[in-house]
Amino acid sequence: MRIITYFRFGIGGKAWLVLVMFGIGLGGLSIAGLAAPASGGQNQGTDRVVREILENEIRAQKEDLSLWQYQENKIENGKTERFEVVETREGDLERLVSVNGAPLAPDPEKKEEARIHRLVSDRQAIQTEHRKQQEDVAQELKLLHMLTTAFQYQDAGQDGKLRKVNFTPNPTFHPPSREGEVFHHMAGSLWLDVEQKRLARMSGTLTSEVTFGWGILGHLAKGGTFTVEQAEVGKGHWELTRLVVNMNGKALFFKTIDVKQNVQNSNFKPVPREVTLQRAAELLKSDSTASARTMTGN
Repeated sequence: MRIITYFRFGIGGKAWLVLVMFGIGLGGLSIAGLAAPASGGQNQGTDRVVREILENEIRAQKEDLSLWQYQENKIENGKTERFEVVETREGDLERLVSVNGAPLAPDPEKKEEARIHRLVSDRQAIQTEHRKQQEDVAQELKLLHMLTTAFQYQDAGQDGKLRKVNFTPNPTFHPPSREGEVFHHMAGSLWLDVEQKRLARMSGTLTSEVTFGWGILGHLAKGGTFTVEQAEVGKGHWELTRLVVNMNGKALFFKTIDVKQNVQNSNFKPVPREVTLQRAAELLKSDSTASARTMTGN
């Protein structure tokens, strides 16, 4: 299961921050445990429960190996794209099926077909892509572990069926890497599904400017925001369903950083563990054809 939810922003669009949310079952998680205040104004009870959840997220990522097929709708720079995605043990394969609500024209369709054929045929290319995905997961786990100490958490009461918890930077946190420095500039909230013991949503805001290389390489402006959500898509399986990022700033040589991204994933279907890249490509082509017929009414 891809239980890691993340957004990327930074110079050249490279990933350098990953925010993680969701959960596995916890024994003893309760409203009373969340609300218990500690002496000295510190809500240590809430801090403890959130740390337990985050530690379990790490175990969940390592232990859940389920695979999924789903639709990804992405809005970026005024353009709406829809992808079909199939996860395999060798890596994820995606296919662009529409732009701004219209199926691909013949020429872009042929290029997309050729791109997927090259990926499936070129084992080195897919292995390189798979290694990148694995490196992302490893980085995400490191940053997830940092979250156990990077913030202070305070119970904010019931919000519908979810329990809301606010977070602010922990002034005693000393990040072990440059990537962790951003946690000193971030505050926000997370929403817990107490019944299922899951972390359903997380949102945050940059409370101050984030600089790269003491400001020489660039910065992210104060006020940038993000929201990530996940939901149960199968019994015990949670996946990313929504991601919204709004960040801006400057990079080296005054290049503008302008990351405005809105991603929504839906129509999740389980995929057998033995699915191959070739089979994934066939599934994508079949669904792409079906989607085009639906959009054109044929």
